[in-house]
Amino acid sequence: MHKTLSSLAIIPDGNRRYAQKNNIAVEQAYLAGFRKSEDVIHWCGDSGIKTLTYWALSLDNFSKRSSDELSLLFRLMKSHAQRVLDSKVYKDNEVTVKFFGKRELLPDELNRMFAKVEDMYPERRGGLALNMGIAYSGRDELLNAAQRLAADIASDKVRANSLTESEFEKYLYLRESPDLLIRTGDSHRLSGMMPWQTVYSELFFSPKLWPEFSKADFEDAVAFYDSTDRKFGK
Repeated sequence: MHKTLSSLAIIPDGNRRYAQKNNIAVEQAYLAGFRKSEDVIHWCGDSGIKTLTYWALSLDNFSKRSSDELSLLFRLMKSHAQRVLDSKVYKDNEVTVKFFGKRELLPDELNRMFAKVEDMYPERRGGLALNMGIAYSGRDELLNAAQRLAADIASDKVRANSLTESEFEKYLYLRESPDLLIRTGDSHRLSGMMPWQTVYSELFFSPKLWPEFSKADFEDAVAFYDSTDRKFGK
């Protein structure tokens, strides 16, 4: 068990390139990506990891992906959410689920299904805490936090001159900082993933496309983390 690695974040990049590489439909590639996400949940449980955060859909996707592809993604998400509701896979592993991001942009039916999943697997029962970023942008998270904080300052709920980092974190979607962040797809950037929380996170960039990411690749990332000397600015 890797006791030092408690919180893991993942940017699962490369589904569409996987479709091109293997000459298969994009839908098949996304389905392979969903299956891979479930594999990682089990790997995290085996490794003693307590928190797993995925960036499942970015806010930029709403302006840069076609309506057909978004419709496909929403349909697959609904199907996957229904499968989670119908099965015991999360319950048996004591998984808790939280969705975060600009969820009001999502179709109403999909949002209702996400709410049902959260109600079925509420925080926290001692198992793996699974966070899913949907319609998420790191800049939007900080802007949202600043707007809510400004409103509380204006209503005298918060004193601006005594604000601490810990108090500010209460306005973020997620407060916990990942120990390790993995990005697949051979892109060496975070693209706005949790900019506040990842300041001291260790970063592992895998050349593998997300559906190709194997347990051996996961173990390489964990071994990389175990080999680092985390100084937190010291």
